[in-house]
Amino acid sequence: MQLPEQDHYEIARAKALQQLRARQEPARLERLGAALDPEGGTVTVPMLCWRVQTRLEPYAMRIVPEDTEPGLTWQILVLNYLGAERPTPPTRFVSFADFAEGRGYEIAYRARVNNRLSHTVGRERDALAAAVERLDGTVVEGDPMRCILRFFPLVEFQIVRHEGDEDFPASCTVLLPDNTLQIFSLEDGIVAAERLVSALEGRTPAREAEAARS
Repeated sequence: MQLPEQDHYEIARAKALQQLRARQEPARLERLGAALDPEGGTVTVPMLCWRVQTRLEPYAMRIVPEDTEPGLTWQILVLNYLGAERPTPPTRFVSFADFAEGRGYEIAYRARVNNRLSHTVGRERDALAAAVERLDGTVVEGDPMRCILRFFPLVEFQIVRHEGDEDFPASCTVLLPDNTLQIFSLEDGIVAAERLVSALEGRTPAREAEAARS
């Protein structure tokens, strides 16, 4: 009898969890802005406006204060972040085109991140500002409008929104931190930017999980 193939997201989560279990040093986690409760075996880390609690044995992950399980892609991002070895704090924001490894992904990133944000919550300046502040981000008024969101303690994104006119609609560009590849693969960097746009649109990590189950 042929066994069913395991979902590639589940495989990615299992690998990331195995790596984190092998790297439970409190000092390393502290550099990541996370905290390990040695008695309960739980790691807590801020993520946008939430806190994520990850129990290592047996594995469980909850979003606080909602006390709900995040979607699978969110779980993988959290585990990969917590398993990062020695990332340095970001020093500047860069465009996706600045990553030489991403030459073949530029069109996908533009469609799945920049264009999507421009066509949804980024269309209206006030709507974007309200969404950013809801996620505990910072809005810097001006033209262009700039917004900074701390996804994880060492992962920050910047949104640059150019106002539209009678010829061109408003446009948004999501810039990544220059330490992205110290923490994530390039593919996971894209996924993090996508999840950021989802959160700005009002989809919480828990709602992503509900949508995947439905």
